[in-house]
Amino acid sequence: MSVRNKLILFVVSFSSIFWIFRTIDRGKVLFVDLSELSGLPWLYSSIGLIFSILAAFTIQKEWEHWNELVEAIHGEVNALEELLLRCRYVPDCAGSIAAHTEHYLSHILEYWPTIKEGIRSEEGDKIVALLRSDIMEVSTESGKTLLLPLFSDIIRSRNRRIFQSRSHIPKILKNTLIFADVIMIILSLFIGVRNPLLDYIFTVSIGVLAYTIYLVIDDLDSPFRPGAWHLSQSEYADLLEDIRKDHAASCLPLPRH
Repeated sequence: MSVRNKLILFVVSFSSIFWIFRTIDRGKVLFVDLSELSGLPWLYSSIGLIFSILAAFTIQKEWEHWNELVEAIHGEVNALEELLLRCRYVPDCAGSIAAHTEHYLSHILEYWPTIKEGIRSEEGDKIVALLRSDIMEVSTESGKTLLLPLFSDIIRSRNRRIFQSRSHIPKILKNTLIFADVIMIILSLFIGVRNPLLDYIFTVSIGVLAYTIYLVIDDLDSPFRPGAWHLSQSEYADLLEDIRKDHAASCLPLPRH
């Protein structure tokens, strides 16, 4: 379900609850003088402050995590692409490197659903080992010097991607945020304003804002899950398509086994 649909569903549900609360006993429980509320608004403000601090801290950390994951994927794809370009200057291994890179990209696309959990696959490790062997078997030292730094970048970016993929908000922190979010939404129904229109506008605004903050945090914590924004395998797919086009045009030799 898209974020827009979630928000529409929330507004409809919240409005229904709002109407029920405002019609119980003709709203006498809620529509009282501010002087009779004593310190209730201040207590609600304190809850809102605690919630905002928790949300701000979590969003900042999750945004850093998101950027690191994006950089890891970009770094891996860019290093693989540059490796393919440079291996053309080392003819004795160009074919095998291109073929094993194609196999590696196909593997990532095939196992993308498990990649989001940060699971290191044995098949992926085997393909990386084959790429390492291809480079180490280059006949010239200049060829190894040309390719080894890129292979190191691939390994570094791959390890970062795997590590960041399995990194999530600690359960206790996420449950605390959900609890605070629910409290903010529910307690907003008990802050009464005599003007019905203003009462509805401000109460719904508080509820929608609190719920939207939760959706943002939940989306950032699940970067591979389709949502308002998410990471896709498009960069790997584009590079794989380029390799296959290049294979058809250049007729590179078969890889060594």
